[in-house]
Amino acid sequence: MLQPPLTLTPEMSARLTRFAVLVSDAAYEAAAEELAACRKLCDKLPGRPKAAADLIEGMDRMLGYVRDREQLLEDAVDRLDNSHEELSRIGRQLKIENAALKSQLRQNFSPARVIGASPRMARVLQLAQRVAETTVNVLITGETGTGKEMVAKVVHYSGRRRHGPFMAVNCTAVPDTLFESEFFGIEKGVATGVEKRRGIIEGASGGTLFLDEIGDMSEASQAKILRVLELGEVTPVGGRGPVSVDLRLVSATNRDLRQDIETGRFRRDLYYRIKVVHLELPPLRERADDIPLLAENFLATFARNMGRGKLVFSKRAREALMEYAWPGNIRELENEVERAVALAYTETIHVEDLSRDVRNAKASRPQPAAETFRPAAEVGRLRILEREAIEACLTECSGNRTQAARKLGISRESLRRKLKLLYPAAGGEAAQDGDDLDAGQGAVVLRPGSFRDD
Repeated sequence: MLQPPLTLTPEMSARLTRFAVLVSDAAYEAAAEELAACRKLCDKLPGRPKAAADLIEGMDRMLGYVRDREQLLEDAVDRLDNSHEELSRIGRQLKIENAALKSQLRQNFSPARVIGASPRMARVLQLAQRVAETTVNVLITGETGTGKEMVAKVVHYSGRRRHGPFMAVNCTAVPDTLFESEFFGIEKGVATGVEKRRGIIEGASGGTLFLDEIGDMSEASQAKILRVLELGEVTPVGGRGPVSVDLRLVSATNRDLRQDIETGRFRRDLYYRIKVVHLELPPLRERADDIPLLAENFLATFARNMGRGKLVFSKRAREALMEYAWPGNIRELENEVERAVALAYTETIHVEDLSRDVRNAKASRPQPAAETFRPAAEVGRLRILEREAIEACLTECSGNRTQAARKLGISRESLRRKLKLLYPAAGGEAAQDGDDLDAGQGAVVLRPGSFRDD
């Protein structure tokens, strides 16, 4: 069926032309007005030609579609702008939080916050603080649980690299088959489904890489780490060329690496690369004066975390902690205190709240027989001199043990033990004890005031 010919007046043609121009210029309101004028002209035509009316209606629908599309685009742009503003706000907030966290880490792992008053530990912390301002590699040795990673963080967060990353890796957790991909990284497409991944060493660039248990690293892995230290670069698995890295290596082990060198278990050249500065941490049994300080700190922490309020140690519980050998060192002490806080019924930690190993150590320790002071032939010249020095200092301090301990350069607990040893018959009560307690200074020495007698 043939369509009737399209009949438009010159005015209608001119308005439709202007309509098209206005739509292309996104002047949709003006375009709608031109189309409305065309519709009126069409209505005035004799018989209102259907072809002209259909053309105008089609253009009206087209204008509606175009306006709807533009509105959708505008809404999308507004959402993107809002998302950009939100992302910018979140980014600024993350930067603030990141700076605050870094500042908190620097405070938490500053030498002044490390608990320890023994001379050996003080020397270790002093050396760690000195080496922190350099970029030399550091080897930390000590028994399991002595706090090697803590000291590594002190070295990192106290030095010039504190703004860089601190990457800690346990060498025993990375098998030889995955060593290169984990430490050096891997390129995309090396194997089916493999994506590009940056290695641990590259991730630590600009900061510190902490290799824990380096003494258990295989000989093949030792050779690869040695090459990184010598060249200062890594080549990712499947990579076309090396990537330069700038890192400081802090290593830790509880093994005797010199003995391992003699047996061929550890490379001599790597040993001298990682041990530019050596920090040897003493076991807890050799820093007994720190036991009450550490125990007090753990007690406050776990009591707060478990919502127990303020807890204190009884005298017998304190003595049991002091007399135990702590083969697991600080980690074992921490676990012991956590267990006691969880199991204690009252606000006082009694010796019955401690584990069987700790209680048995106290029960099995031989008690000195009651006796009066013996002559120099039996006690020895050094004991005589020590007793005379303590007596003179106590007299000078009017019997105040805290002041006397400070003058003698020892802790109050050490003075108490010496008096108990020198005067077993009197229970160590050679002088009248003062009421004041040593509050300590800073966070290195904690107040032992929560220890109470039973």
